[in-house]
Amino acid sequence: MASFKLPAFLCVAVLSSMALVSHGAVIGLCQGACPKGWAKHNNRCFLHVAEKKTWVDAELNCLHLGGNLASEHSEDDHQFLKELHKGLDSSDSPFWIGLSAVHEGRSWLWSDGTSASVEGDFSMWNPGEPNDAGGKEDCVHDNYGGQKHWNDIGCDKQYASICVLRHPASSSRRYQ
Repeated sequence: MASFKLPAFLCVAVLSSMALVSHGAVIGLCQGACPKGWAKHNNRCFLHVAEKKTWVDAELNCLHLGGNLASEHSEDDHQFLKELHKGLDSSDSPFWIGLSAVHEGRSWLWSDGTSASVEGDFSMWNPGEPNDAGGKEDCVHDNYGGQKHWNDIGCDKQYASICVLRHPASSSRRYQ
């Protein structure tokens, strides 16, 4: 298997994701109802992946399925993902979302290409986060700590994850 540094991988992953969407792979998968096993919420389809993987492997898995690790753009999205995970993972443990700061510039970016660093963007960090403890916390998991919100953590840890596909109305508007 080829070896990539994380920043190079993310660039390839985001560009691959956008190419899938622009060539209709995601649109074809998600016309009307969500594919079997996926849950619909706010014009997007979500899939809980119970198998624990590193952040990179979780994103690669989502890309293989035609999507990305999930992004959260509202309190409603945040609560939905937590409920989806809780309903399928009795341990109520953390899970990967598509937020990272592994690329040059260290601003937070969703793996689907949307920004998370612009003032006014939705965020659900636990108090004191992100803190980049030890200078090695470049990926984000959700459902962590007492408040069960976002926490930055090392990308090599292994957690369950949630993937997302976009419905035609939202994906065609975003990527035209």
